[in-house]
Amino acid sequence: MYISTPPFEFERRDQPRRSADREEDHLHKTFSTPHCHACLKRMADGVLLLDNETRVIFATPQINQIMKRQDVPFTLSPKFSLHPPQHAAKFAAFVNGKDCENGPLRQLLEGQAVDDLLLLNCVQFPTSTEPKCRAARYMIIMFEPNHCPSQQWLFFKKQFNLTPAEARLCRSFADGLTLNDYCEKWKVAPSTARSQLHIVFGKTSTRRQSDLLRLIFLFSRN
Repeated sequence: MYISTPPFEFERRDQPRRSADREEDHLHKTFSTPHCHACLKRMADGVLLLDNETRVIFATPQINQIMKRQDVPFTLSPKFSLHPPQHAAKFAAFVNGKDCENGPLRQLLEGQAVDDLLLLNCVQFPTSTEPKCRAARYMIIMFEPNHCPSQQWLFFKKQFNLTPAEARLCRSFADGLTLNDYCEKWKVAPSTARSQLHIVFGKTSTRRQSDLLRLIFLFSRN
């Protein structure tokens, strides 16, 4: 008994590749070029490119500088992994597609010292359509919030017309402090701190501390 193949299958094979497929392949090829790697090296932040198995396929020199710290909260070999269990679980959920939040993964990693902070941002790329292609699947950007240049903070303060107290509150969040930590460190009443935060939300057009931290990160990078 002969069963013919539906016509639409022949039509699909004869059609050129979808534009989305071509764009994804172009994206993977772009992040595999020496020119792109040279551009990433000029960034002030540390950048990692991981394959589909979260193995490191590229790292900027800034990552090597971070690795010289005594208490590095991650390892690069044989795969990229985070040490703190809560961060490791969240990263695994992001990689496995079980993270409920949309957009990139953001985690503030803390070391043993108070100033040992790393803000980790992980972006996921589409899966490559080319077989056996060890293309970049994830890009991790690591930023040290305690090493923000003072000029960048001055620009952030002027951009949103923040008072010194409001700028101090934002800087405290970037340093990994909670609102209660901020009140204890600077001897500020909780009601005053909440009022300051409400005003900062209005000036920066943000609604949550995570959104505010994301904005601070964008403005305070080198």
